[in-house]
Amino acid sequence: MNSASRAEAVQSITYMLHEQARLTDLNKPEEQVLCFTEDVVADYYGEPIHGRKAILELLTPALQRWIASSHSITNVQIEVLDAISAHSVSYVHAWHRISETGQDDYEVRGQYHDEWTLTAEGWRISKRTFLTMGASPPRPEAPSIGRRKTLI
Repeated sequence: MNSASRAEAVQSITYMLHEQARLTDLNKPEEQVLCFTEDVVADYYGEPIHGRKAILELLTPALQRWIASSHSITNVQIEVLDAISAHSVSYVHAWHRISETGQDDYEVRGQYHDEWTLTAEGWRISKRTFLTMGASPPRPEAPSIGRRKTLI
């Protein structure tokens, strides 16, 4: 794979990460799932789900519960493995407004560990694992990034 093709893959994957977050914030789960392959395996909180339909069934009630959300994707690192596959790690900071008062706002910070496949529609997520770095209120049961303990 030449450097121009690699750079194009990195740009396309980065765009798709941001597009998936944008569609989440617009409450468009039926469009958001198109960022994934048909046979995607996703693990958001320790239990894998299979396929776009399962992701849609997970996202729709969650997005309906929020009156607003903001998903910021940063620290994107992409390894293009070959012409049709890649891996990425990106950070996500997700804020969710649950009520007009803001009293029950929920925030989570973590990492998406994604595997990518180039399809006829473009680069799509074929496997996603979400690992938590912190949440307010805390979610101690959520799979974490495995941060090394302090050495003091």
